[in-house]
Amino acid sequence: MDLALLYSQLIRIESLDIWKGLAHVGCRKEVYADALRLFCGDLENITKSLMEFMEQKKWEEYSAAIHALKGGLAGIGAWELARKASDLENASQKKDHQFCRANSTAMFSEITELAESLKSTALFDEVIIKKEQVQVDFLEKNLNELYWACSSGKSVEADALAKELQTKICGGEIDNTVTAICTHIANLDYHLVIQILENQPYIKKPSP
Repeated sequence: MDLALLYSQLIRIESLDIWKGLAHVGCRKEVYADALRLFCGDLENITKSLMEFMEQKKWEEYSAAIHALKGGLAGIGAWELARKASDLENASQKKDHQFCRANSTAMFSEITELAESLKSTALFDEVIIKKEQVQVDFLEKNLNELYWACSSGKSVEADALAKELQTKICGGEIDNTVTAICTHIANLDYHLVIQILENQPYIKKPSP
């Protein structure tokens, strides 16, 4: 990928502050590009899940999903959109569901517009890897390995496991968990990955 071309394109996207995004990943340009690509690739599933949670009045799930989306937006440098996601998260936690219903669709449209702008850049000049269908126990095994890597401070192993997980899919809520985790790994937010995984019933945590 031509990084010089890519960054000359990214800097023109008004809703994106690439300097904040780069700062979030230690100014590693290729890592930042990976984070942007991941954001675009999983956005449709994230927004679809949020709309379903809202329609089904699953507000705890909505709050958790919008929190992950907020982190992803902040991680890529889309701070204004992250602020709007934060407003929705706060409203859901305060049970102001009317605010969530009134403002979610408009914010999702803005995020989709950002994603379309990103897709028109050199980010997607390379071939997109098709995700492999796997069984849920495969993902659970790999998420356990990721939990131990993050808990042990092994960032290189955690990054490698996350990249492998990005190529897998099995359907259901576990795919949303994998999406959120991979986003946090790309943003170097390993503590958030640990928090998510510690709440999963299939994670084997150390004895107290």
